[in-house]
Amino acid sequence: MTRRFDPAVSNHAVALAQRGAVADAFALLNRASAAGDALAAATLAEWRLTGHPIRRDLAEARRLYGVAADLGLADAQSIHIALLANGAGGSGRRWPEALTRLGQLARRDALARNQFTLLKAMALDAEGEPLDLPLSEQVNSAPRIARFAGVLSPAECRYLVNRALPQLQPAVVIHPQSGQPMRDPVRVASTASFPFVDEDPVIHAINRRIAALTGTTYEQGEPLQVLCYTPGEEYKLHSDALPPGQNQRVATFLAWLTTDFADGETEFPRIGLRYRGGLGDGLHFMNVLKDGRPDPDAWHAGLPVTRGRKLLLSKWIRERPLDLSGPPGRPF
Repeated sequence: MTRRFDPAVSNHAVALAQRGAVADAFALLNRASAAGDALAAATLAEWRLTGHPIRRDLAEARRLYGVAADLGLADAQSIHIALLANGAGGSGRRWPEALTRLGQLARRDALARNQFTLLKAMALDAEGEPLDLPLSEQVNSAPRIARFAGVLSPAECRYLVNRALPQLQPAVVIHPQSGQPMRDPVRVASTASFPFVDEDPVIHAINRRIAALTGTTYEQGEPLQVLCYTPGEEYKLHSDALPPGQNQRVATFLAWLTTDFADGETEFPRIGLRYRGGLGDGLHFMNVLKDGRPDPDAWHAGLPVTRGRKLLLSKWIRERPLDLSGPPGRPF
């Protein structure tokens, strides 16, 4: 099969779809992909991933990214490995295959090599589940707050920091009147998020470790975030719970990725608690009462940093698995 990287077919397919000729665009990309067009396969994979302009199908997106990767498209390889590792959307995890692919990529890619080294240092079973977990220590009973010493190794902390720094963006919310993004008045910080498509095997293994520590499933977890606070920045008093009636955000997990900063403790003012973890330490707390209503005593703040740079892993955990089915009603 002749490998091709000419964007002409993909560009034409995108133009067709924009004019409403989705069936023609879909057929064109399928023919080109079968003939060895790596960019056509990657375009179809992206459409399957996003659910636009065709139906979302994460298992098929993974297969197509694998086709594009095997045809030599470097950008498709890390996405394919991530989807193999995490089995997003019920597509079925294929952890051993993800590790095999990662090992092959590590021969020529420094980031993959770093990931492979970190994974070899983790205590994991054959499917990537954690084998050795730190014990919890209760900090508070109501709301339930527990700390874990050494959830992350120093090398894992460095890895997350290095992955996050190039991606940090100011935290924003949508202005209720204009509909435009605006700087978040509550979370005055920068953030980097790692949704399932960017969830490399190291981040996935960490997410499964957090699920095991919190007695939840991986599928209940929102994407891992890294928060960065520089002097004067803070996360003002807030609740992580959602309004009633939604798939509630029942718990939060934090882990400290740096310690060379001053102040910036996590404070629960209504119970008189301030906490600051050491490097790699974790904090798990419940956001809701036993009946599912938001717990007013779980309101908390990230106090202002006065010196240095604080980086923190943050993960919100839902009551039920997240719905990754994508927009309904799309063709094909």
